[in-house]
Amino acid sequence: MIIYLSIIPLLLGGLSLALHRRRKIAISLTFASLIASAVILLFNLGKDFEAVIGDWGMLGISIGYDEFSLPFLLAVIVVLAAVTLNSLHKSYDGFFYALITLLLGSLNAVFITRDLFNVYVSFELASIIGFILIAYGREGKQIWATVKYMLIAALGFNFYLVGIGLVYLKSGTFSFLALDYMDRLPAALIFTGLSVKSGLFLLSMWLPDAHANAGTEISPILSGLMVKIEDYLVIRFLQYSSFEWLRNFYLVIGTFSAVAGVLFAMNARKAKDVLAYHTFSQIGFIIAASNMAAAWHAFSHAVFKGLLFMTAGNIKERLGTQKISEWKGKVNIKEFLPLIVGSAAIMGTPLTSGFVTKNGIMDSISGPAKYFLIVASIGTVISFSKLIFVGISKEKMKQRWNISLGYGIMVFTIFAHGIIGFDTHHTLDALLMIAVGIPLYFMLKSFLKPLPRILEKLDNSFILYLLLFGVMLSVIII
Repeated sequence: MIIYLSIIPLLLGGLSLALHRRRKIAISLTFASLIASAVILLFNLGKDFEAVIGDWGMLGISIGYDEFSLPFLLAVIVVLAAVTLNSLHKSYDGFFYALITLLLGSLNAVFITRDLFNVYVSFELASIIGFILIAYGREGKQIWATVKYMLIAALGFNFYLVGIGLVYLKSGTFSFLALDYMDRLPAALIFTGLSVKSGLFLLSMWLPDAHANAGTEISPILSGLMVKIEDYLVIRFLQYSSFEWLRNFYLVIGTFSAVAGVLFAMNARKAKDVLAYHTFSQIGFIIAASNMAAAWHAFSHAVFKGLLFMTAGNIKERLGTQKISEWKGKVNIKEFLPLIVGSAAIMGTPLTSGFVTKNGIMDSISGPAKYFLIVASIGTVISFSKLIFVGISKEKMKQRWNISLGYGIMVFTIFAHGIIGFDTHHTLDALLMIAVGIPLYFMLKSFLKPLPRILEKLDNSFILYLLLFGVMLSVIII
């Protein structure tokens, strides 16, 4: 049954916590959970069902599985497997692997639940684990990034709780089905509550600090998985009539985020800053479409961005810096290959997953928004030209088997997805954007300088978030 996607990792994660002093056992339980999740998902491919747990009438917990759940569940397995492999030679203790196992269970729970309150419980558990993981290195910047994330998230999820409370008052149930019969106010509150963790520019300004300062194994989880929860819920909730009025709002704010994220990324000089700002941009693509194509782009983004963050983190650990200018001629070929594959995928190069899913989004969007997304795509090429032309070191380097296997899982996924979904119809368009973006990089690179980060300050982040709430209330009143 699909519920075991959550139950098995949570049970094994609890056992791992109890045995956290036994590192090898904790690692084994993490891999056992990942394998069990993969097997359960394999047996449920192509199925579509919903069930209620508990004989409590309207208070029963609804769970389900369908085509919208699949890309997100797949992303969780691929990213956490690669991250766990990458961490094996490092000094992480059993507690870290217990957290990874519990995170697997809580993320799976979000993607199979059809219950608004269960979303809250599962999402909060995943968030708490995320807070701990960001601060795991115990560095000052990591701790501050965690505190900022926690404070803004606490405010946001209070809005969500009020929203689902109003849904329950009217319908007597927390089932997603109640979203067909509620007013605009609960929808606005739920939207506002979820947006704090959405990864959208202006609404999630905690993101650059958290993603850029987190550890090598943590950044792929944050960018690849944590921000995908809201993306999944947006796509899911827009299937219900009470949320339909928000579709144009998502189109506008998603398009804005796609362009704004690129502008900041183009001007960033540190590798993880470039990747963090591009989370804003790629999430913008997903939210602008908010359909099945967007769901698969969420999967694609989780994998190629996870690969990029993991590779950049490993290079930073080896060289002691994440300034791209200081990587010149020092990146080994074994590091450069996953770096260029991830960059090619995010640029939408043919035969990669990014080409397949980004074009799926572009096909589903029309009007001015489509032209802005084309601009964002060219900006993406400019941004990642920094990594493509970083220069390769001729020095030989031994790479641990576990790192190579972690890279290999993600690289294989990128190409397998890209080959299976390849469509010659968009090849010329994709190559044209790359052909335009690379020369522009060389023309503009001397003028690109980091932009002010004033919007990321805690007080300004709060103000932006409260302004969003005010805008949503104004839309309802008008």
